[in-house]
Amino acid sequence: MVRCDQCGVELAEGTERCPLCGAVLGDKDAAGRAGAPGPVPVPADGAGENRQRRQVAAEVLSVSLAIAALTLVVLDLIMGAGIAWSLYPLVALGFIWWLICPTLMATRKPALGIAVSALAPFGFLVALDAINGSLAWSLTLGAPIAAAVELGVLGTILAAKASKIRGLNVLAYAFVAAAAICLVVEGAIDLYRDGILNLFWSSITASTLIPVAGFLFYAHLRLARNTTLKKLFHY
Repeated sequence: MVRCDQCGVELAEGTERCPLCGAVLGDKDAAGRAGAPGPVPVPADGAGENRQRRQVAAEVLSVSLAIAALTLVVLDLIMGAGIAWSLYPLVALGFIWWLICPTLMATRKPALGIAVSALAPFGFLVALDAINGSLAWSLTLGAPIAAAVELGVLGTILAAKASKIRGLNVLAYAFVAAAAICLVVEGAIDLYRDGILNLFWSSITASTLIPVAGFLFYAHLRLARNTTLKKLFHY
């Protein structure tokens, strides 16, 4: 039996190259080259690469939206005497930038980026309303509806994160949030249109969603206690 000069593993007679380290037997120079320390790979900075990708994405989106906005303005000027219809798509483009870019750019303070992006729907509604020269509906109608939707989504996410076991209870949270959103939407419409709160379709919808949410909570608790669906429904 012979041994590899590089790694010391036992080899059969007549072996010319070590199958383990690849060193050529009897070639001291080759063994030395094989055993020479090479460059140690430096692990990539995953967080740094992620921040860079997000910054690049924000820059690409900003430039793309700016090109689209400039094109719309030029077309509006060519087709008419000034800027008119292009204001609406410009507001939409601004809404897209406001909704996405703060979250992408706030890599070190993601909560701040999310908070800034959460204001985008309100800014979008106010800007659309202001195009006509006055704030007629955005503050009294649009803002409450946008706030209800965002708070409903946020409440569902927070409730799901606070749950130790996630399952049907997440769907139940979503049903409760949907019921609350429906009530706020109809309430805002009633107050804006009639000045009187008269909940009709939203109360019917909520009375349908809440019992379903209750059943989902019950099913989640039973399943969380290792009760199978077969036992739950008794079949």
